[in-house]
Amino acid sequence: MDIGNRIRNLRMAKELSVAELAKQAFISQSYLRDIENGRTTPSLDKLNTICDSLNISLSEFFGSVPVLPGEIIRLVENAQQLTEEEIHLLSSFLESMIKRQKAEVNE
Repeated sequence: MDIGNRIRNLRMAKELSVAELAKQAFISQSYLRDIENGRTTPSLDKLNTICDSLNISLSEFFGSVPVLPGEIIRLVENAQQLTEEEIHLLSSFLESMIKRQKAEVNE
């Protein structure tokens, strides 16, 4: 696994700049760039801090958990604030959109 590329992909998926992630992880921007470009490898402690800043666990970082785009993450975060009834309505709406899209493709 290329740790630097994984960090870069996660950072970009979460729509964070190098400056933002470096600040959140308490590391310098140049150090983060060195990690992302494969010039250095972070210690386990630093990697854990970076993962915390990306809101993922080390096991998620090293696992095959897919990286979700920032927009999908925001949708989930927003959905968590809805009532059960609102979630049901949203789910029904999404299902009808998918059915309509499939019908258009099959025409």
